[in-house]
Amino acid sequence: MSSSARRMTAGSAMGSGSLWNMTGKSPVTTFIGAGGKTTCVRSMTREILSMGLPVVATTTTKVYPEHQMSAWKSVDPPPNEKGARFWYDRVDEESGKWVGPSLKAVDQAIAVDLQTSEHPNNQAEVQSGSEGLIKRYWVIEGDGARERKLKCWESYEPQIPMQTDCAVLVLDRGLWGKVLQADQVHRSHLCQDLVGRVWEAESAWSYFLRSPVFAPQYRQMFWIILFNGPGNIIENIQGIDLMNPSDLFLALKNHWTEIHKNLDSEFEGVDMRPRNLRLAVGDAKEGDLRWFDLW
Repeated sequence: MSSSARRMTAGSAMGSGSLWNMTGKSPVTTFIGAGGKTTCVRSMTREILSMGLPVVATTTTKVYPEHQMSAWKSVDPPPNEKGARFWYDRVDEESGKWVGPSLKAVDQAIAVDLQTSEHPNNQAEVQSGSEGLIKRYWVIEGDGARERKLKCWESYEPQIPMQTDCAVLVLDRGLWGKVLQADQVHRSHLCQDLVGRVWEAESAWSYFLRSPVFAPQYRQMFWIILFNGPGNIIENIQGIDLMNPSDLFLALKNHWTEIHKNLDSEFEGVDMRPRNLRLAVGDAKEGDLRWFDLW
């Protein structure tokens, strides 16, 4: 175990496991950002489905046609049935992408589920429960990034349903320790101060603080920041080895310790933090993740 790993585990709890476990088996999860959102949606949907649970995947933006699950094209949500459905509203004629239902429609559909069904307590209930009474799970892609590695947002973005329990900001793990290039960022004109800088703890926190993670309207959600991708060793000015998530967690934790007191002063004592913030590193495609709760 590295010295940084020992320091992290001395007073902090770290977890490991699958993508759905990372979210605490959230009933409603929304992925935003860049660097693997669609992969996350697919992986988590498959995982929930493998447990015998009904699941709806959808988007509040546009996605390429989804062929790994049954499609449901309608302004109305799919019926509560076993299996996985991808719900979309229509096809965009210009791009060929699937356009998701409106944000309001998704929120209303989830609200109806909450009123009419319940989540099973164990696998036996999954196997013996009456169809239509078991509450389905929702996995949502709430952002578009045009296959870039990092996303900056217009004022109308992202599109996160307010019924979301867990929101996950995804970014490409391989950016760490490298100079951020404009062509790696969707809407790079909105965060020009980050382009041309080495992507490490200071620049990452500058990005996080202006992201939806710290937006007041989403403060009650459980937030996760996921550095997604395989753990290739990257030499950089910080000497951080991405094969060891503890090193990455430690760098981010230490910088937060440095800046949060100044933030409290800047906002006159008003706590702008989300209710919870979990940092995660790993490969969503393989389902191999490590995480650490910053608070």
